[in-house]
Amino acid sequence: MRIASNVYQLQWLASIQRQQAELAAIQDQVSSGKRISTAADDPAGAAQGLLLQQGLDRLGNFASNAETARRRLALEEGSLSQATDALNRVRELAIQAATGTQTQESRRAIAAEARELLTGLMNTANGQDGEGRYLFAGNLVQTRPFILSGNVQYAGDTGVRFQRVADARTVQEGDPGSAVFMQIPNGNGAYSIAANSGNTGTASWSSATVANGSPFVPGTYTLAFTSATGWEARSAGVVVASGSYAPGETITFQGASIEFQGTPAAGDQFTVASSRFQDVFRTVQDFIGTLGTNTSNAAGRATFQNQINANLQNLDQALQHVSNFRSQVGARLATIDQQLDNNADVALELKSSLSRIQDLDYASAISKLEQRLTSLEAAQKAYARTQSFSLFDVL
Repeated sequence: MRIASNVYQLQWLASIQRQQAELAAIQDQVSSGKRISTAADDPAGAAQGLLLQQGLDRLGNFASNAETARRRLALEEGSLSQATDALNRVRELAIQAATGTQTQESRRAIAAEARELLTGLMNTANGQDGEGRYLFAGNLVQTRPFILSGNVQYAGDTGVRFQRVADARTVQEGDPGSAVFMQIPNGNGAYSIAANSGNTGTASWSSATVANGSPFVPGTYTLAFTSATGWEARSAGVVVASGSYAPGETITFQGASIEFQGTPAAGDQFTVASSRFQDVFRTVQDFIGTLGTNTSNAAGRATFQNQINANLQNLDQALQHVSNFRSQVGARLATIDQQLDNNADVALELKSSLSRIQDLDYASAISKLEQRLTSLEAAQKAYARTQSFSLFDVL
């Protein structure tokens, strides 16, 4: 078989080029710090690394979602805190107004402050997140949720938004204003009391609770005083309970337990009805209206006392209701923090696994690099020496 000199040269060149490619590959690994630059370097490792990287990317998206939810929930919590402060101040004013030393003029001053608090409460309920989106508008984030037109109207919807913070966990990032500010049970949460505007006696209720061991039977009842010492409770005209009365005694029927003070006139009536929803703005407006009650006579003072007691009950319900939402918001914020901690642990494990697959063993790589350099230099020198030789030189 005849072998020409250029065949040997081509083989040398191919060997040198292969060694140069191997050297370049190792140099790329050393410069990047990655063992796998392309899938060809390690097909199985590249596939596994891709799955791990997808997991890390997903955790990054969860972190972004969590931050969005955390920011809006923090803003909501701040708004609910402001609403609580405003309602607490209104309650303080109600207690202050109920004292017997107040005059019509001093109550007008209290009413002026209460109106300012109502305006502040409206502004809080119409708060935004800094990006022009309303916090309490449900899904209609571009719509101003609360409009004052006589009574306050809600223009948002009841939608809620969720952010996914883990594969199997979502967090509600806000609450609709209808649930926070509008759907508040009035009275004591079970029933409310309203005095008849035509009452002429001095009777006023001072406390209203649910009788022990006997829940309030839902319905609307008329508690009528048949005399200064007798009463009866009717439902749809039918007497369901009756009894005697003396100032300071508690009247109990159908699960309602109501303490009265003062002396009623025959025919005085009170309506006892199942609690219904009343918005927080109406509660403050009712208190402002109560402050205008004429208390120049005993009957007027009894009317004022009945109304202020109802105002205080409604304010207590509103404060409890807002406090419950603050607790829920706090629980969601805690959930986000806990989930982010869990995600961080998972991310650390994924990064460690990805590092074991992709990261370069520098000691081994440097050793290989030196070997490749030595081998390449030797090949190049050998090629340089043999390049000038010819088979005819040894024939």
